[in-house]
Amino acid sequence: MKQTISKNSFFKKRISSVLLFCIGLACFPTTTTFAYPVPKLERRVMDHAGILSQATVEQLESSLKQFEAETSNQISVYTTPSLHDETIEDVSIQIFDEWKLGQKTKNNGVLLIIAPNERKMRIAVGRGLEGALTDIQAKHIIRNQLRPSFQSGDMDGGVTAGVNAIMATIRGEYTPSEDDVSTTGNGSTDVMSSGIVGGAFTLISLFVPAFGGVIFTIVGLIILMPLITFIFGSGLGLIVAALLFFLILYIKRKLGLGQGGDSGGGGYFGGGWSSGGDSSWSSSDSWSGGGGDSAGGGSSGDW
Repeated sequence: MKQTISKNSFFKKRISSVLLFCIGLACFPTTTTFAYPVPKLERRVMDHAGILSQATVEQLESSLKQFEAETSNQISVYTTPSLHDETIEDVSIQIFDEWKLGQKTKNNGVLLIIAPNERKMRIAVGRGLEGALTDIQAKHIIRNQLRPSFQSGDMDGGVTAGVNAIMATIRGEYTPSEDDVSTTGNGSTDVMSSGIVGGAFTLISLFVPAFGGVIFTIVGLIILMPLITFIFGSGLGLIVAALLFFLILYIKRKLGLGQGGDSGGGGYFGGGWSSGGDSSWSSSDSWSGGGGDSAGGGSSGDW
């Protein structure tokens, strides 16, 4: 009897040790992962990397304040001395969401972040402005306004031109330069055309049953690839395409599309994004975000 109790006690100790070890492994990454040290939001233009003149900072601050008063859209410029070994995409999301740029009910914020030491930049766009400031338009602004000035050492001119282009795009006034149209216009048209055709194939695949639907999905994503890689780049584009493939299969299974049965998805697309109450915006020099979030939209670049 004592021997049986001893064995049970031994196994309980062993199981407890294994459980503690597994819990330790699960917790270890969270205790060793360091988030970017997001600074406190104090102004619309925060030049922590020291690349802008005081005159430029004041001019941009005034322009962005007026733009916010006219449109309620909130744009912030932040330069960082270091990305702390993180990607500029991850850092921009952390900063955007910590500062809560944009109104909570509209998510109409934009963050222009510049990391001169890593020579990286990104325009991060809130969900509510993704239609007015698309990823492709953000890419144009980086390529045409920011990068040329940065390459020539004119940081003041580049940031000013970039901010002005962002505001003009949101107002619907920004168009690519003539040089940009002549060198990239045809390519962009081809990319958009393939995107439309690929999107149509992908949409049709939702209603095609069995193996035929999978074939339609694959064909649609292949045709979509030029647009996906144009927006996300070749490496990330493959990951996005794979995620889209599994997402489409999940939607078909979830809604019963292409299976001849009832979709059972009433209200699946009808709810939209939830929104909280209106938030007031500070009109004083002490400035703060309005409760928005980034949604991960935008474009990145280097020089």
